[in-house]
Amino acid sequence: MRDKVSTRKVLTELNYPVRYKRFSKIFKRIKKSERRFFIKLLKVICKDIKNKELIYFASYSQINLNQSGLVILMHDRIVLIHSKPKSKRKLYDVIPYRNVEDVDFEKQEDGMGNLFLKVQREYLSDKSYTIRLINNDDLSQMTQFIRIKISETH
Repeated sequence: MRDKVSTRKVLTELNYPVRYKRFSKIFKRIKKSERRFFIKLLKVICKDIKNKELIYFASYSQINLNQSGLVILMHDRIVLIHSKPKSKRKLYDVIPYRNVEDVDFEKQEDGMGNLFLKVQREYLSDKSYTIRLINNDDLSQMTQFIRIKISETH
């Protein structure tokens, strides 16, 4: 039997793009202390993502200092799902690429960096997201992917 590993490690070992159906089964490889939290997040997004839909990138992240979760890059949108580990409330945002005005990143010395998104909202002012604790290695790939998707929609 293989040892269970962290959510972050499982997400980095996946070969992207991956179908959502396969992605939703990776929790079996996650250690038990993180598994419940991961399943809780998946239950929220499963209503919006179809089994055959491709996930081009997924990363463990933090949206603010006390909420962790996932940032998922799909074909036509970005999905952010974050929560406090013991909380029932979840932050769940689906951002179509056509609404993303700007994307940038900042690598940090500890190996984890930040992804910055500026999103245009209908009838409201723009919203800025700072998505923290993403592996430095993943940041440039994610930013490049988002920029390509933005250029396709604008």
